[in-house]
Amino acid sequence: MAGKFNEQEKEYIRSKLLQHGRNLFGDLGLKKTSISDLTKRVNIAQGSFYLFYESKEELYFEILEQEERYIREELLHKVLLKEKLTKATFRDFLQQALHFLDESPIVRLLFDKSTREQLLRKLPQKKLESNYQGDMDFLVPHIEKWQADGIMKQLQPNIIVSMIRSLIILSLQKEMIGETNYKSTMDQLVRLISEDLIND
Repeated sequence: MAGKFNEQEKEYIRSKLLQHGRNLFGDLGLKKTSISDLTKRVNIAQGSFYLFYESKEELYFEILEQEERYIREELLHKVLLKEKLTKATFRDFLQQALHFLDESPIVRLLFDKSTREQLLRKLPQKKLESNYQGDMDFLVPHIEKWQADGIMKQLQPNIIVSMIRSLIILSLQKEMIGETNYKSTMDQLVRLISEDLIND
């Protein structure tokens, strides 16, 4: 029953599901983590899970979005707002983004094709669109300021965001690119994007 937990209990359980979900997904992966694994850690009945999330994929996606927000803030303050934007600092921003994604156990799950397909099957389209909008809301104000200052090329901001997202999506195709060529390929793409977008 929805009224089984009061608001304080719901908030506590949700935070514990996020905490233990992060650990379990990071250790076992999305496929091997069961709802039973999650509810045992939080000490609730298995059926109670659905008071909070429609699926384990939805829980994973919320954790993924938390991770993305953290990475965006870290990159903004450690790279982009630290000094004047130049081709070199923008290149550093993109390389650091790829490094953060590669190092995150939660994001690394997306390197697995079957995990990506599982998310596309299970998640509502609105959630995926909302994720894209989050990138737009975060980056567009900075892009517009850099363009107004004459630092960044006058492309449509949504195209610039899509270019960055495309680089991130491509980074998930490490297996298809090939381990041998992956780093050199990504470094070259980062260099080309930085050279094209930034007026030095």
